[in-house]
Amino acid sequence: MSINSGNLRIFELIREAYSGSVVLPDFQRNFVWDRKSIEEFIESLLANIFIGTFLVLETSKERAPFKYIFIQGAEEVNPDIKSNPSIIVIDGQQRLTSLFYAIYSPNTPLRNTERPYAFFIDLKKLVEDKEDNVDDAVFSVAKDERNFKKLLKGNNFDIEKLKEQKIMPLSMFRDEGEFYNLWYSQFNNLFSEKEAERVRDYLSNIFKYEAITITLPYSFNEKPEEIAILFERLNRTGIKLSTYDLLVARMYKFMNLREEWERIFNDGINYINIKRWARRVDNTDIPFSIIQALALSKGKSIKDKDLIKIDSEILNKNEWDRAVKVANNKVLNLLFERNKFGIAEDIDKWMPYSTAVIPMLALFLKYDHPDTSKLEKWYWSVVFSERYSGSTESDIMKDFREMSKWIEDDNFLPEAVRDFHEQLQKEVFTLKEVKNTTSSLYKGTFNLIFKNDPPDFYEPENIAYNLLNDHHIFPKNFLKSKEVEVEPDIVLNRTLIFDSTNKMISNKSPSDYIKEIINRYIDKGYSAEKARARLVDIMKKHFISQEMIDIMENTSKDLPADKIKENYENFIVLREKLIIQRIKELIGLEEN
Repeated sequence: MSINSGNLRIFELIREAYSGSVVLPDFQRNFVWDRKSIEEFIESLLANIFIGTFLVLETSKERAPFKYIFIQGAEEVNPDIKSNPSIIVIDGQQRLTSLFYAIYSPNTPLRNTERPYAFFIDLKKLVEDKEDNVDDAVFSVAKDERNFKKLLKGNNFDIEKLKEQKIMPLSMFRDEGEFYNLWYSQFNNLFSEKEAERVRDYLSNIFKYEAITITLPYSFNEKPEEIAILFERLNRTGIKLSTYDLLVARMYKFMNLREEWERIFNDGINYINIKRWARRVDNTDIPFSIIQALALSKGKSIKDKDLIKIDSEILNKNEWDRAVKVANNKVLNLLFERNKFGIAEDIDKWMPYSTAVIPMLALFLKYDHPDTSKLEKWYWSVVFSERYSGSTESDIMKDFREMSKWIEDDNFLPEAVRDFHEQLQKEVFTLKEVKNTTSSLYKGTFNLIFKNDPPDFYEPENIAYNLLNDHHIFPKNFLKSKEVEVEPDIVLNRTLIFDSTNKMISNKSPSDYIKEIINRYIDKGYSAEKARARLVDIMKKHFISQEMIDIMENTSKDLPADKIKENYENFIVLREKLIIQRIKELIGLEEN
């Protein structure tokens, strides 16, 4: 059984994925790339640079050696898709799915976000006569954002508005013939003849790019175990040096970065906050973030290609030590203040964006004492607008520049804050569909609860430093047993209580466990009036008002499903209103 190597047009692979002829093995992991990774991948295609090899298997519906699945989003964008595989992509899922997502634009939220995104090419960038002009040529916009909706006429893109901004959505690349008709009839004349030729050549690479492909012939369908072994070996040996690794090697003459990081991490007293942030000594994202902040504070780009060029004037032992101390003693000390940012002890679980530390640290390095009230307004705007869901260096650099200007000029307002203000003022911001526990919207909502220092429902103790569970206020099992057709897992139906309390409540109606809370305090000697006052005080800190308590008390197991649904939906509306009111206060949209 000989293995063949050759080339396949990646555009043809996604076209065939749309029809169902190219599929993925069921054992492949889920699509995990974020916005930044997708943008960089498309830029690589535009620049016609190496994107790695693909491993594919020639197959058929009858002879496929294992269960296969359609590429993510294919069934949504093509309801008529047919299962008729001729190729299974064994290795290359993330790259293939990235291009498919960008071009076919399914309404699927990306990693670390609750929202689907559309991808665009900035044609103005491609005109620039420089070596790296594809950098930042690809950008993405959430489909529910005002900037995206402004580009639409009905359900389709408004060509005149696209031409005005000289941008093209990747969704216009679905059909090669239609794309070129559109290019020559609408976009070509936006540029001089030489410029138009340059831009067209870049865009043509999307269609022409041929990926190096290792093809397992049809006979491999009889040997699934050999395919699995080959796939495992490819993943095990696919090691790529990071920019941090390259910096360690490059700066060795001036300082040993790896030894410095290990020394700091293993220091049990002086760098407790940094250790909490990193968790593990092999988490090199943290020292890399410190280096990024140091470069940013000096006005340097933090893009990988630029960061690798920094010299010993920017990164040296003294500057590193200064950045580490400021990170530990000022930035993280502030960020880990529960009553300010609501980040609990489990940093990995409750910190919305680790990357938000980078511009914050850069500002403290630049100004020594930046206005922390402005920092807080910016921070909450970033968290609840999902601004860093793609962890883009461009947004971080822009925020640093604009925050610097705001610190120096009270009349200036950064884009991150200004745009989120507008979302709230136009009442387009919502938490009603948030249920992804890794999203900044989900974590940010729980940060607000932590900020309130709430006690447990049953025990007279603060939830801090205890084994917690993000409990369903209208218990999921109760809703299921009553066959109530609602989404129970949204963040607006959740709060934090002890794990033990959660287990006691899990099957009860809201009415039943509210009575239990009151009775527990009566048993401790409280009068009925004071027990109820204690209940109200507890619930208030969980963003549950008196009106919402009334709804819960009127939701018993004897109610019919339609009435429980009505109560649930009314509760969700009120709780969202209460939480959004708090967000408005935090970002300075309303006075406290």
